[in-house]
Amino acid sequence: MDGVKAAIQSKEVVIAVLTTTAVISAGIAYLRWRRQRKRHYVPVGHVAKIYMYPVKCCRGLELGEAVLTEQGLQCGGVMDRHLVILYKDRFLDSRTSPRIVLISPQCAGDGQVRLEAPGMDPLTLSAPTENVIDVSIWDIGGDAVDCGPEAAAWLEKFFGKPGYKLVMSTPGSKKRQTTEHWRYKRFARPDDKVGFQDQTALLLTSEASLEDLNNKLATPVAMRNFRPNIVVAGSEPFQEDDWLHMRIGQVDIRTVLPCNRCLVTTINPETGVKDKAMEPLKTLQSYRLSTKKKYQGLFAQTPLFGLKCGVDQAGVVRVGDTVYACT
Repeated sequence: MDGVKAAIQSKEVVIAVLTTTAVISAGIAYLRWRRQRKRHYVPVGHVAKIYMYPVKCCRGLELGEAVLTEQGLQCGGVMDRHLVILYKDRFLDSRTSPRIVLISPQCAGDGQVRLEAPGMDPLTLSAPTENVIDVSIWDIGGDAVDCGPEAAAWLEKFFGKPGYKLVMSTPGSKKRQTTEHWRYKRFARPDDKVGFQDQTALLLTSEASLEDLNNKLATPVAMRNFRPNIVVAGSEPFQEDDWLHMRIGQVDIRTVLPCNRCLVTTINPETGVKDKAMEPLKTLQSYRLSTKKKYQGLFAQTPLFGLKCGVDQAGVVRVGDTVYACT
């Protein structure tokens, strides 16, 4: 009899927990819906370019449309920056290995990625191994699986020395939590999680801001120097600084922080060569340092260009879509 009573009480506890969880989830969804209804969106331009980077720090793919998920862009079953190259178990980027930008990953269909590079035979990646690796990028850790010896050998041949491997953040693996980064913990949400993007799911820039910058440079640079996901056309220069929320079709995007820029912008995306004059970074530093009080102490002397964003509502984005924003 005591056993039956205990079982009934246990079932009641489970039901109570599930009910409470459902109520809380519904409440959060309702509050978000209320906030969105109160926002006043106005058209600010349209989507001019969409870029996805299957392998972090390598060349990006220009797309006509893509699915924007809470963890970033997806096309053909391939996620944005869910693959990363490691050298001696540390993530590799173009500041220390500029030639990485010459690797051009392609979507090969059915979620597969094909690596291409000058002087190299293409390699379509095989299914990843079950070897789980902890990967930390900018002090945010997450899980990845090794893509195997064939991918490692391809990278070692391209870079001309041993010690490389390619790893993947798979759908079921532990993602990196944006709030774990000191700069983002006050601005990100607990459900902001990414693969191997620096901190957020999406990077947005505008053509007008690039034109403003290029008017100050002796040699103009391309938007690819800034490695965005979505490029907006039709807005005013740096108008995006004031955008708090954006809507593209059914997609809802939220600004987490402005994007502070580093030496990556000085690397020519076509040649993999660093600019000796440190441009466009030097010019950006002359007029794009943070002045807002709420960002005091976050960016030091690193200039701002573009927006690091979270995704609140997933959906399809297409070139030509109207971009709405509220401030």
